[in-house]
Amino acid sequence: MDAEKQYHHGDLKNLLIAKVLQAVENNDLENFSIREAARFLGVSSAAPYNHFSDKQALILASIYFCKNQFINYLKNKILTNETQNYRKLSIIGKSYLQYAHNKPEIFIFMFSQTLSNKDRVNNYDDFHKLFLEAIKENFSLVDLRKRVSMNSAVNAAWSIVHGTACLIASKTISDEEVDGYINGNLFNEISAIWAVGVSKPIVYR
Repeated sequence: MDAEKQYHHGDLKNLLIAKVLQAVENNDLENFSIREAARFLGVSSAAPYNHFSDKQALILASIYFCKNQFINYLKNKILTNETQNYRKLSIIGKSYLQYAHNKPEIFIFMFSQTLSNKDRVNNYDDFHKLFLEAIKENFSLVDLRKRVSMNSAVNAAWSIVHGTACLIASKTISDEEVDGYINGNLFNEISAIWAVGVSKPIVYR
């Protein structure tokens, strides 16, 4: 009855996305059925198609939903920690890893689905902007090595953080190492590797 009430209030779209994410968290997305979801929600089998043309369209909408939640999570972390004089890049990086640790199935789902070129650009542009703003806080073009562009610096930072997040989400590394990346010095170590790679060497006179 609650599902029917929510549907009549025009919330079917979000309810269907919630069912997809439930399937993701249960590692059962392959078996997800729009027809079964409609039955569970107490609506006709045709009702979901007023919002989504097919299962793939629903999955894509679910990815965008997760992406927006993730972006807002990172932005809120920046706002919460900025007053403590933490660098934005460190806040974003550690928060990125924490999210992958807290929601591994959702994290993997968000980045593992096959998208069109247009959808990939639209979906990940916000992440690029977050890293770009954070890097520009401490680096300008004159600080970068001659053959390193700002775009390359951003992609390198994001790649290092995202790659580590994938190791965490897939439970490839130990809990001790995960804690080292999120709460200890391991994140500072990979940050230092990135900084040495993109920034000009310090010249001592």
